Amino acid sequence: MWTRAWTGLLGGLTTLALAMSIATTADAAPKPPATTPQYVAVGDSYAAGDGAGNYLSDGTTCHRSLLGYPGLVASAGRFNLNLQACSGAVTTDVTTRQLGTLSAKTAFVTITIGGNDIGFSDVITTCLGTNTTACLTAVAGAQAKTTNDLPAKLDVVFAAVRTKAPNAKIVATNYPRLFNGRDCSLLTSFTSDEMTQLNAGADALSGAISAAATRAGIGFSDVRTPFVGHAVCDSTPWVRNAQLFNQYESFHPNATGYKSGYTPQVSSSIGLTTSTTTTGTPTFTTGGQTSSDTTRGTVRVTRS
Repeated sequence: MWTRAWTGLLGGLTTLALAMSIATTADAAPKPPATTPQYVAVGDSYAAGDGAGNYLSDGTTCHRSLLGYPGLVASAGRFNLNLQACSGAVTTDVTTRQLGTLSAKTAFVTITIGGNDIGFSDVITTCLGTNTTACLTAVAGAQAKTTNDLPAKLDVVFAAVRTKAPNAKIVATNYPRLFNGRDCSLLTSFTSDEMTQLNAGADALSGAISAAATRAGIGFSDVRTPFVGHAVCDSTPWVRNAQLFNQYESFHPNATGYKSGYTPQVSSSIGLTTSTTTTGTPTFTTGGQTSSDTTRGTVRVTRS
């Protein structure tokens, strides 16, 4: 009797111990977040997804696309995306028009801004022509703005984002180099020197954004390396060359550029892993016309 009782008791204890072991192992494994994280993407056309195609019909001319990096990051993480970025935006547009949805509950914020503040589209438009002196003068003027004016503007934007989203992981991105030293379009007349200086301008802009991110204590995602070998005139370009039609897409990443150039870098910078991926159904919303001039970043292309 006692033997049968002990046998039954030991069997029960063994089953209980096994169940506890399984439960402990399950508890130790990373679990997806219980709630769907809120992700807000702010900035200019490079953050809106200009160049990716499949633009949202949201009643604006922001050229927002879920094939841009915010849409792809949100899809991979199953985050609720609020896409506030808009073509043509400058730093003041971000602070006055794009931060209204940020809160202590915001989990992630990405921002791409600065190109329009230094006159990106005007510089490229000037350099499309055959006047090299005018092009190099325009590039030098943009670099002067990058050095003298932009840092303070970035400081204001990044500080405002941190204040409004105090618990968020915030990441600023830069812009890729656009040229490989070869001109290949009937719509352009870039010289080797012009392209070298334009790429140097992109590097200077990247340096300003990176330094401002460090001062603000936020993350920085550098996309230049993935785009090497995928400039406008490479065999597999990730950047659109001059477009006679849909000119707003000129010199912006195409869908592959956002998918293979921006998205892996940004995902890594925000810490996107299987443990941060949620199991819920993500949603997306967009802002209104959150840029004071959505044509500001358009390179003006004419038939030569």
